[in-house]
Amino acid sequence: MIKIPVIAAIALALTLTAIPALAQRSLVVHLSPAKRQALGLKLVHARMRTLHAHRTFYGDFTLPPNAEAVVTPRIRGRVTALYATVGDRVRRGAALARVQSLLVGSPPPSVIVHAPIDGVVATRRAVLGEAVAPGTLLYRLIEPHRLWLKAYVYQQDIGAVHRGQEARIQALGVTTPLRGHVVMVAPRVTPRRGAETIWIALARPQVALKPAVFARARITVATARTVAVPSGAVVDVNGRHAVFVAIGHGRFRYTPVTLGLREHGYCGVSGLTTGARVVTQGNGELFALWMTGGKLKADS
Repeated sequence: MIKIPVIAAIALALTLTAIPALAQRSLVVHLSPAKRQALGLKLVHARMRTLHAHRTFYGDFTLPPNAEAVVTPRIRGRVTALYATVGDRVRRGAALARVQSLLVGSPPPSVIVHAPIDGVVATRRAVLGEAVAPGTLLYRLIEPHRLWLKAYVYQQDIGAVHRGQEARIQALGVTTPLRGHVVMVAPRVTPRRGAETIWIALARPQVALKPAVFARARITVATARTVAVPSGAVVDVNGRHAVFVAIGHGRFRYTPVTLGLREHGYCGVSGLTTGARVVTQGNGELFALWMTGGKLKADS
């Protein structure tokens, strides 16, 4: 996008003295072949393109609610055997501990405690010989490959994020970008952070990731199929945007446009038809000539 601070000031000074009001000025600038060559004009066609808008958010990886489990006994008793320790990978149904009942018997009855999910032992609280009861924590199991990214969205972007949006994730210490999508959005803003919490599930499990690893997520928040031009074709004067369209025989029309999405050096624009030939180089000088009625020299 071309901004016109200096040229606009020169043009404004000339306008105040010798140029008709902007509303009365012709929208067309006519250039001789010599002037076109001196300006070094370059043109491209406006084309239909699919553009995306993105936002970047930061957070860390955490376990989703169904990716961890606590293991407790169903009876009162004493721990007589332990079959797993921290870091062990266990299958659902695998024996983790044996608890001998406090009921009288010969021998006293025992109960085997099994793993409720496939996972890795993250915590082992059980101790041999310890007296336990229903609710006593023996083990905590996690499924570390099912991590979600927990990220924070601040007020200005809250309305742009919703479930199902795609995300490209860069995790600290992981060279390959990861892909995922938004699966949950918190129903309210977290007061301490002043931000909304979102959760992003990965498209594929990642064994190398661990909980609390920092990451940033680039989320696609909008997509549009629109007429687009290179950003360099747009002239920006005090927040108003326009392009110059070639209409033949050395004539160029000043055409106001409204900008849409911007991506990869292109701007979506309304007020322009596909196929229009727009100036991408020399449009700043062309704007000055239009403002001054052609009174500035092409090389000024």
